[in-house]
Amino acid sequence: MQLSSMTLINLRRDLASRVETATRQWLVARAAYRRLHDANIKDLSALRDAALRLDQVERGRAALLRDLKALSD
Repeated sequence: MQLSSMTLINLRRDLASRVETATRQWLVARAAYRRLHDANIKDLSALRDAALRLDQVERGRAALLRDLKALSD
């Protein structure tokens, strides 16, 4: 199925916006993980939760970046 130029542009814009949001979430998750990791007294439960969140956001962001690249090719 061939997409019209306008549809393709709108898909790219929407995906770029989602990538930007995911990148902000990734930066927040990474900062939270680093803060917990660098703490003198480690809260292992919170550190594990932060690591899981970082991994989840990282995977989602990577999938969005792959989709964006596929649309640009």
